[in-house]
Amino acid sequence: MSDQRKVLTIVVQATTALDPESEIYRYIMRASLLWENSYSIEVVDQQLDVHRLRELVQSLDSKYVIFMDSSHIIRPDYLEKMLEYLNQNSVFLAEPKIYTGALPQTDIIKENDLDYYYSRDTDIFGIAFNTSRLSHILDVFRDIDIHSLYIAYRLYWGIEKITPLEAGYSVSSVTKVANGLKINRGIKRILPVASTGSLEMRLYILRLVILFLRGVRQKNSTDISIIHLKEIINFYRLDEIYKYSEALHSFETGFLIWLADSVQDQYLYKQLSDSDIYLEFNRKNPGEDNFLLYSLDFAGSEVEVYKSYLPKEQRASFNNPKSYDFYSSPITPDSTIIFFDRPMQADDNAEHLYAYFIKNYPNYHNAYFALNPKSKDWERLLSLGFNLIPIFNEEFYEKFLISDLVVSSQIYSLNYRGKSLANSRFVYLQHGVQLNDMTDWVLSKFFDVFVSTGKVEYDYLSALAPKETINSGLPRFETLAKKVGETKHLLFMPTWRFNLQNSSTEQFMESDYFKSINNIFTDENLLEFLEENDKELIVQLHPNTAKRSGCFNFSDRVKLSDLSYSDAISAAEFIFTDYSSAVIDGTFVGIPIAYYQWDAEEFFNDQPYDARLSYEDDAMGPLFTQHQQIINHIISGKYKEIDQKYEQRRAVFFEGVELSKINSRIVERMLSL
Repeated sequence: MSDQRKVLTIVVQATTALDPESEIYRYIMRASLLWENSYSIEVVDQQLDVHRLRELVQSLDSKYVIFMDSSHIIRPDYLEKMLEYLNQNSVFLAEPKIYTGALPQTDIIKENDLDYYYSRDTDIFGIAFNTSRLSHILDVFRDIDIHSLYIAYRLYWGIEKITPLEAGYSVSSVTKVANGLKINRGIKRILPVASTGSLEMRLYILRLVILFLRGVRQKNSTDISIIHLKEIINFYRLDEIYKYSEALHSFETGFLIWLADSVQDQYLYKQLSDSDIYLEFNRKNPGEDNFLLYSLDFAGSEVEVYKSYLPKEQRASFNNPKSYDFYSSPITPDSTIIFFDRPMQADDNAEHLYAYFIKNYPNYHNAYFALNPKSKDWERLLSLGFNLIPIFNEEFYEKFLISDLVVSSQIYSLNYRGKSLANSRFVYLQHGVQLNDMTDWVLSKFFDVFVSTGKVEYDYLSALAPKETINSGLPRFETLAKKVGETKHLLFMPTWRFNLQNSSTEQFMESDYFKSINNIFTDENLLEFLEENDKELIVQLHPNTAKRSGCFNFSDRVKLSDLSYSDAISAAEFIFTDYSSAVIDGTFVGIPIAYYQWDAEEFFNDQPYDARLSYEDDAMGPLFTQHQQIINHIISGKYKEIDQKYEQRRAVFFEGVELSKINSRIVERMLSL
């Protein structure tokens, strides 16, 4: 008797209504032309956990089940290829090529590409599980977290190697990589212990442990014990393969090495010019030059993590001829120095500092600015005399290898032939402003100098990196101050909402985000004010919002900006935003600002970081939550009035920054490294 069950059930996790015009839904439905009777779709309106998953899987009657999230990305033929394969084979598991971030152009992965196996997402999404086998696993392992389920499934059934199908699936987010896993309370083990000879599986387990440790740093406590962690690390010999995690998660890698051998309580984290940074674990007698970063609770056992600065002579590789010291060559006019902002966009702190540097230090003839040649800024910078090189190509990495210094407004994981930001000089100029509590992020990055925007930020950062932080202000401030002249327009700079990432145009236009912004553009009182005073409202949309700019009702008085950020800000007489830190640039040069936060409660609930400063108590401009409030503030002319409360806050925020010396102070510091 033939099996009359459907081949596949697709379970779509959608915490908001599943948009039938979204890309993922359309691609799922595309397979119905050939496979309509072979699969069904079930939508769940909550985050899946093991308990919910167990109930769900037991109710299914299909041979296989796939879990998706409505925010994820699939190739147009993903489901067709999956169904074709499942219909011809009886398997325990079938999976596509799985990615984080955007899908690559092709799904070609080199044989034995171990970096792929470590970096790929190991959650349950995008993978076809044999339904009855998964149900059995869910009954066997009632004490593990859903993030561990895929690995536990493969360990239990002895699935050591899989050839992925040529059908890409992306979780469409690197948030998990940045913030780690949030293992629910009550979960007492990460994985079962089961023998495997597969390096691929060990890399998956390494990633799981590393992301777990990353998540613990944010939560400060877990019900998983140190004993269990050590058992997993030692049983799967994760300390033998830690090099795969070191570039992206050096902090957690140090933690893992200590757990593998608790006798070794120091981990060399970052080399500096005159000393080295170490992580130290459970130090009995902390020295003068170290301080406590974390006190973490592992099922009742406390682990203390310290940061210490120790003489470079203590380093095991110091004066070792087999280990090259990238600090051994001093910075001189013959040094290769590389500056860059984003790959496709300049006009940030690195560009402004580079312009100052080549003008005032022309004898440094090997200073380069890296950028993608397809960037709209390439020709502009060439005309300004910039010595440009393409970013992230072979020439760039060869220049990086021989460079004595890298200076950037962005932090990327540069690693080439043994050289990385962990063992070479790097000056971080910042892009935004640290308004949220970014402690975990800051401590995860490598830098020799961290440029702060003023005393408030300096006090925060110097508690984490006292030797590296400099209170100079940002290079773009100095340029911006020179540009400010006759003001003409009002400027609105709204940020983005991640929950709209994969929405259709129709769904986007139904969102409170779109309606709140568009209501400003079409407000009759505001338009009348602009007309009577011969003013324009210029709108600088976030790049993700700009893709939907055609949805908004722009007019003769409300215009989409075609200016750079610095030009838009310097020509403004008033700037308002919802949450963007870009307005800090405006207030530095004396332009009044305001905040309009129509969705404050929902917005902050969705953020991965806690607020460090209060918009009510610390912001350098008034806060409004209602549409009419921001409109009245503008049309009444109150936005022009100087409020001593905000002036005082501004003075405190930027204390210690000397406008005419921002660039010179940074250059003096970087050349002294």
